[in-house]
Amino acid sequence: MKFIDLFAGLGGFHTGFANSGYECVFACEIEPHLRKLYKENYGIEPHGDITKVDEAEIPAHDVMCAGFPCQPFSLAGKKKGAECPSSGKLIDHVIRIAKHHTPKFVVLENVPNVITIAEGSFWEYLTSSFSKIGYTIHHKVISPVDIGIPQNRKRVFIVAIRNDLDEGAFIWPETVECPQTSLLDILDERAEHKKLEVAKVELLKHWQSLLEQLSLERLVSTSIVAPEFGATYPLDFSELSLHEMTQYKGAYGADLSECQSWDEVMAKMPSYTKKSRAVSNWLIRSVNFSRELYQSKQEVCDEWAKAIDKNNNSWQILEWRGMHTNMNIYEHIVQFRASGIRILKPNVAPSLISMTPTQIPIIPSQNRYLSAHEAAKLQNLHELPNLPTTIVGAFKALGNAVNAKVIELIASNLKVWKTA
Repeated sequence: MKFIDLFAGLGGFHTGFANSGYECVFACEIEPHLRKLYKENYGIEPHGDITKVDEAEIPAHDVMCAGFPCQPFSLAGKKKGAECPSSGKLIDHVIRIAKHHTPKFVVLENVPNVITIAEGSFWEYLTSSFSKIGYTIHHKVISPVDIGIPQNRKRVFIVAIRNDLDEGAFIWPETVECPQTSLLDILDERAEHKKLEVAKVELLKHWQSLLEQLSLERLVSTSIVAPEFGATYPLDFSELSLHEMTQYKGAYGADLSECQSWDEVMAKMPSYTKKSRAVSNWLIRSVNFSRELYQSKQEVCDEWAKAIDKNNNSWQILEWRGMHTNMNIYEHIVQFRASGIRILKPNVAPSLISMTPTQIPIIPSQNRYLSAHEAAKLQNLHELPNLPTTIVGAFKALGNAVNAKVIELIASNLKVWKTA
């Protein structure tokens, strides 16, 4: 069974299919540094821009693989769907090559939003396009955690089966009886990793000291929003007059009574109110919770707030997504996000993403970032001889990669598919 690897990246499709006994006969990847790595790792030099590939020059194959770019469809991307003028339309080239070669199977991977983006118009475009060239689409959302890998990373896997093959539902990988490995089990402090910056080390210590002083017994999916310590302003003050607003207190109890303009008022307000002069709905519950905390432990909160770094807006919010009754940050995983410092349960890693290097998971107990090798384990690409040399480059490539273990299981099921 031969396959081709389009939008190859680090080679998640290649690893998965090769582990199932398939042979790669063609690859394509636009990024020069990833093409170089691909050749070093797999011995195949990928072609470059898929829009310039002549389909007639691609060798015959049984399976076409394509993790076409997900940025237009992801939560972090533009959400423009089929009308996206660049990478959103690259699916057309997958269809073009499939129409010419008519492989038995086409295997695609993308973010789940590809199904619903643009009111489902892109999904309709994709399914109808494959139908027109003689394929039936099967799809399923699978996360690595479903097959025993400790990473939350939901992706939609699409298997297009040529219509002349035997009828019947495609058998997806079994997800019920897979043994669950904890993230803690894959950590290797000996692997090359980046130390956590001193400012972040001290910040986590400071937040931990607050948690200990508050003596919280339980915290469930909420945030401690420090600027609300001492604040009394209405959560929606968009219709208040300047005079009415000066009767309240802003961030950290800032006195607004002497403010002579809205500019002066807003300079003393939390950053998350400045766009619409209101607290966003998603944050209201946490704002109210934080104000209640302040009322119960006012002296503790006031003293603690003196030393918090007020120049970094996101450092002033602790998003608790961790264990409900364990308030020890150092027994969790941490992410520094634009919305706040996110505390996560230690057994499963958050989804690796390519959009920003600032969200690389942190192991606070060791004051370090997750290493590239550990992240590669989460994508089942840890046996590759070579990864990008920088931590930012490695995480970007791994964040774009398809999970090789999920692909291996799909490839194994395709191999036993009965054909006419």
